[in-house]
Parts: sequence; C-alpha cells; structure tokens
Amino acid sequence: MKRLLLVVAAMLVAVSALAADANGDVLITSDGTVYSIASERSEDGLSSSLVLNVQAGSKTTRSVIPESNSGVNESPTLAYDADSKALFVVWTRTSNAKSSELLVTNYKPANDRWEPATVIDSSRVVRSNVTIRFTRQVPMIQRDGTYADASALMLHAAWWQKSPTGAESPYYAVMPLNHGLTPDPDVHDLTDLVSDRDTGEPASSEFLHHVALLAGPTPNTVDAVFADPRTSSFYRLTLRPFVNTRVHITVGVRGPKLGGPHALSFDWSGRTGTISSDDGNTLIFTNTTADKVRWLTFRNGEWLPLQELALSNKLTVDAAMAALAKMAASAD
Repeated sequence: MKRLLLVVAAMLVAVSALAADANGDVLITSDGTVYSIASERSEDGLSSSLVLNVQAGSKTTRSVIPESNSGVNESPTLAYDADSKALFVVWTRTSNAKSSELLVTNYKPANDRWEPATVIDSSRVVRSNVTIRFTRQVPMIQRDGTYADASALMLHAAWWQKSPTGAESPYYAVMPLNHGLTPDPDVHDLTDLVSDRDTGEPASSEFLHHVALLAGPTPNTVDAVFADPRTSSFYRLTLRPFVNTRVHITVGVRGPKLGGPHALSFDWSGRTGTISSDDGNTLIFTNTTADKVRWLTFRNGEWLPLQELALSNKLTVDAAMAALAKMAASAD
C-alpha cells in the first residue's frame, strides 16, 4: 500500500527556511512536486490568507485556500495522500477575539480544486505545535455487535492550547475523511488519559508544549507523545479510534512515562518535529528556526543533553534532519 507522505522530521522535510516559520510549511512528494504554503497578511494588516505554491518541474502555480479569505489564518501543516492524490492542509483561523478554529481541507492538484473546509475544533483558545497523521483502517461495529477493521482514511490531529484563563493542555482529535462516514471529530484533552498525578520538577515551559503523533503498534492506531503540565513529564499513549454511530477513541493504552529534561531551560519557539526509532526506544525532539536546529534525545529511558547545529548553505534543514534520522535508526 502506498504510504502517506507527511511533513515530519527526516521524511519529507522542508527544503528552505520556510519550514522554520510557524506560518509556513513545505512538502515534497515522491514525483518531485514541491508544495509550499505560507500565511500572507492583507494590505491593512488586519487579516491574513493562506497561499499555496505548487512547483512541478518548471511550472509553478499559486492558489489561495478559499476559506482563508477572512480572519487571521496561520500555522498551516501539510500532508499528502498518495492513494487519493490529494494534498491536505490543517490550519488555525481566528475571526475575532471570541472565535478560534482548527480546520482541514484538501486540494486536488489534477484539477486545481479545493474541497470545502471542515472544522476540527472551535473554541476561544490559542493553539500551537499542530501535528497531524493519517491511518487507513478503523474498527467498525458489525451487525453481531463485534468490531472488524474497515478501510477508511482517518485524520489524527494533536496540538497544544492555551485558554483565556491561562490553562494549558495538549489536545487530540480524530475524524474520518471518507468511506461515507460523517466528518464529526472526537476531541479530547490528552491529560484526561493520564492517571499519574505526581508533581514533577519544573521543566522548560516551551518544551512542554511539544506534541507529536507517531506510528502506532498496529495500522489502526497512533501513538501520542505529549507533556502534562501538572506533572512536568512526557507520556506516550497508544490511541485506537473505533466507529459505531460516530468515531470515538478508546481509553489510551498506557505507554512509558518519559519524564522530562528538568534541569534544562532553553528556547523552543521554532517549528517542532519528532523522530522515532523503529523500536520506539529513541525519540528525537527537534526545533528548527531560520538559523539553527536544536534537538533533545530521549534514549532508553534517559534524557540526553540539548544539542544544536547552525544552518548554512552547506548544512540545510533537510541535511540536518536526514542526519538525525540516521542517528535514530542506528540506535535500534
């Protein structure tokens, strides 16, 4: 089966400094087509729209997401589904002080057509570090009351959010994108799935906002990696959606408590990414800005010291990420 091409570190990484911008993203498909998206401010500076550029060989086309023509639209994340030949975009839109939405739409390059956007979540919060992943199988209830896997493209999204009261937490949503299922998202505060309530030592607050979705142990699952601000520790949970009348998730399968780099305080305000070894024993958390790549490694239950590399013409973002991917693979 063709695999989804996701913008995660070391797989299809940005080929320019755009990927380091929280308001832009870049993706390259297996045929060499380059998709880049950025948030562009209006002349009065009061709104912004999302502009997609598609470069296929010597031809470049420009397209604006229709639903981004109002409000402030930013933080776009790209993913490509090779089976349906569709490009998916997840982004945030703020229409006013009381309205903030997380949306998804898809673009068909063959006929230059945008599908109507769907709201994943709508609430008066500030979202950051949005990450997405797809699965292609989901357990569906049968006539006899049992569940069996069926083919369905499922969108998984995770992000960090801050409410007007200052409360912060990682969130997760799952929704179907085809198979005739209603695109009704199931949204959860990931900390509700954590039973641990032991207060941890303070850690770098920006790093605690790092959220990741990784491949799960089975084709119908994803693993969520996130921190609970109450314990200052990271957790890895396996999430498996299922369908009866609508999509739900099971209670997360408990993975290891990862703790956190409690002795460190550092800047983590760039674009985040996560690399995992095949056995899951090594996680590399990356943060990319216009001039450097920082990373923290969690290996065999231990947090290693923060490291960084300066970017240059000779050391690009994609070269640095490829090297980190090799490092994670060699740790298996």
